[in-house]
Amino acid sequence: MRELKSGSVLRRQRGAGLLEVLVAILLLSFGMLAMAGLHAMSFKYGKMSQFRGVATQLAYDLSDRMRANSGGAAQYVFMDPYNATPPAVAVPACADATRCTPAEIAAIDLAEMRNTLRLALPGGGLFVTRDVGVADVVALTVWVLWMDPETADAGALGGVPCPDGVGAANPAPQCLPLRVVL
Repeated sequence: MRELKSGSVLRRQRGAGLLEVLVAILLLSFGMLAMAGLHAMSFKYGKMSQFRGVATQLAYDLSDRMRANSGGAAQYVFMDPYNATPPAVAVPACADATRCTPAEIAAIDLAEMRNTLRLALPGGGLFVTRDVGVADVVALTVWVLWMDPETADAGALGGVPCPDGVGAANPAPQCLPLRVVL
């Protein structure tokens, strides 16, 4: 060993390599945790996107049914409070088996759509309002509602606030509106 002029002995430094390896492992573990978090969030947002896509398709399906049955447009208004665990709905039959009235067709369409939403989305529901104020135009807004299992608050997703009359569900459902002009 070498001695310094002051009489102290210069020793080899030990453990510096081990400390550098520990710091590198720590940084790598933070990076891996961040990647796992990103992966989990991408899965969550992918599922939310899937729900929104299904809701959009079903809203367009009902709007097409409304356009095909424009004579029964007033019968499509459905404003029951939201139920996060909706029961199955009995699909009504027409009084005359060979010819349905526009009101009967609307009742069948609503029952089928409510059952489809119940099966396709978690807590899937329906709310249909009629816009007032326009005399010659029939305008309806179809609201598709569902519960997002990952989020307790609709506002956290930047979603559209649900209309008045949906009811106070806790947690709040996700709402997707589609305006239909007949």
